[in-house]
Amino acid sequence: MSLIVYFLKLTPYSGQAGELHPIASLFITFILLTVGYLMGNSFLHKLLGRNKFLPQGKHAYVTGGSSGLGRAIAKLLASKGAHVTIVARGKEDLKTALEEIKNAAKEREEYKNLIFTAISADLTKKDESFRALNEACEKHNGKAPDFIICCAGSCKPGIFIEQDISIFENKQGIKGKVVLVSSILGLISFIGFSQYSPTKYAIKGLAETLRNELILYDIGVHCYFPGTINSPGLKEENKTKPKISSDIEGSNTELKPDEAAKILYKSLCKGEFFITSDFGGDLCRAANKGPVTPSNNFVVDHLLCNLAWIRRSKIAELNV
Repeated sequence: MSLIVYFLKLTPYSGQAGELHPIASLFITFILLTVGYLMGNSFLHKLLGRNKFLPQGKHAYVTGGSSGLGRAIAKLLASKGAHVTIVARGKEDLKTALEEIKNAAKEREEYKNLIFTAISADLTKKDESFRALNEACEKHNGKAPDFIICCAGSCKPGIFIEQDISIFENKQGIKGKVVLVSSILGLISFIGFSQYSPTKYAIKGLAETLRNELILYDIGVHCYFPGTINSPGLKEENKTKPKISSDIEGSNTELKPDEAAKILYKSLCKGEFFITSDFGGDLCRAANKGPVTPSNNFVVDHLLCNLAWIRRSKIAELNV
């Protein structure tokens, strides 16, 4: 106990060391240090951090680009000066999305030189996936995309794992990025999502595997685990969602697609591997960190991991 009292004298509550319970003081100090570190870390990144994602002049290939997050991130990348190819099934939605993407880039000086393409393809089919990617490359003189961002909800990883590694070796030395989009349900799952969650967990595993393989070719891999996004897909989901599933989810704030796109973009600029949308997501991310998963921030992730049991206990309680 004497060591705890000594430590208390070094905290902001040293004057109350004899009044506050030692554990209470330690907890309050822990919270203050955590908040202070997060704020300081954010400030230092803005001041000194190096941008690790520079889309200007690069070609971004976005699946699921006709709606939701895919459409939003495509517009954001276009506004940053990227060439953008969007892929989805609905031709009318693609046409509308393409116009919005073009409008997002109209203020840029290099607008006339930017290439914007919309390709209709069913990415649940292997042949269609290859056709769409080849068509996108043709628009850029056979050069492969710099960034592949998979936002299509039904997009399967066959576009990657069915390819021979030699395909990646023939990418003209492009130091690009592969961005997979999973879900918070790829980190934590519960009743009602037995048909959805396993595929999102698979994307997490795919991201870890690809990161290990593609780092040899200077291709970065990132995986986004967003919370609830207000999109057409959510409306369909809510039609059949059991009440108990809604109760466990609680009244979480729904992200607008544009908000989710901004979070994804900022995290890519920081070079983060696993990306989440909010504090709850960060807790789940830290708790799921494996031995081959790099930390976004070693100190913060360690602190978050120690707090994650609170969220797990709450969900376990609701399931009972």
